[in-house]
Amino acid sequence: MKMKKIVLLFSMIAVLFSITGCSDGQEHVDFEYTQTNIVGDTIYQSYQFQNATDAYCAYLEDSEEELAKVLLGGVNNFETATEECGNFVGYRLKDGDSKTFDFAALQAQDENVYYAALEELNTLVANVDSSIEESGNTVIVKVTAVHEYRDVVYTYIYEKNPAYDYAQEMYQQTVAAYQVKEVTAAPNYTFGEKMEKAAMNTLMGMGTVFIVLIFIAFIIAQFERIDKALVAIGNKLTSLFAKKDAVKEVEKTESVKPADAVASVANNPMDDSQLVAVITAAVVAASTATGGTDKLIVRSIRKAKR
Repeated sequence: MKMKKIVLLFSMIAVLFSITGCSDGQEHVDFEYTQTNIVGDTIYQSYQFQNATDAYCAYLEDSEEELAKVLLGGVNNFETATEECGNFVGYRLKDGDSKTFDFAALQAQDENVYYAALEELNTLVANVDSSIEESGNTVIVKVTAVHEYRDVVYTYIYEKNPAYDYAQEMYQQTVAAYQVKEVTAAPNYTFGEKMEKAAMNTLMGMGTVFIVLIFIAFIIAQFERIDKALVAIGNKLTSLFAKKDAVKEVEKTESVKPADAVASVANNPMDDSQLVAVITAAVVAASTATGGTDKLIVRSIRKAKR
C-alpha cells in the first residue's frame, strides 16, 4: 500500500515539473520597454502629429525612408480625425476626466520648471486611459484622446529599432529601442452610435436590394408589351416586303411579250408558272388596249369542273 502511495507521489511531482517547464506558446518582443516610457513616447508623438507644420510634412514627403512614410500617414490620420471629431482637447483619464499636457514646458531652461513638467507628464502617463498589448514582435499601445465632438483612440504599433544594436556597439550611443511601425486615429463611437450606423447600413442594403428587385419585376412585366411591339414591327416589315415583291412581279409580267409567252408555253406546256405569266400578260394587254389601268396579277390557275 505504501509503495502505491510513493509511486503516486512521484508521478504527481513529475507532472508538476513537466507543466512548469512548458512555455505559454506566445512570442515575446525582442526589445525592452517600460509601460511609462512607451506610453509617454506615444503621448509625445501624438503631440508632434497634432502640431505638424507644413515644412515637417514636406520633409516627410521628400524622404524615401520607410519610417518617414509611416509618420506622414500618422499626420494624415490625425488630420482626418480632427476634421471628423473636432480639435484635440486632452487625454481621457481612467476616472473619466480629461487632462492635457504642454510639452513646451519640458524645453524650459529653468530646472525647476523642467522637473515639475516631467512630474506632471509622469502623472498623466500613470492615469491616462491606455492599454498595452504584445503581438508577435510588436507592441500595440492605445491611448484615448478627447476631442470636441467625441473621443478618438490613438493606436501605435511599435517594432524593434534596427539601429539600436548598431548604435550601441559602434558608437556607444543611446537610441530608442523601438520605433513606430503604424499609426491610426479612429473615432471612438458609443454603442448607440454603432447600433445606429449598423441599422442605417442594414436599411441601405435592404433598400438597394428591394429597388433592384422592383426594377427587375418592372422589366419582366414589360416583356409582353415588348413582344407585341416586335411582332407588330415584324408584320409591318413583312407586309412592306410583300408589296415590293408584288410590284416587282407586275413589272416583270408587263415586260413579257404575249408572243414570247405563247412560244414559251408551247415549248413547255406542263409549266404552270409560264401559263400564269401568259394569261396575266394577255389580260394586261387587253386591259391596256381598252384603256384600262388595273393591275391584275394571276397567282394560280385551276381547271373548272363541268
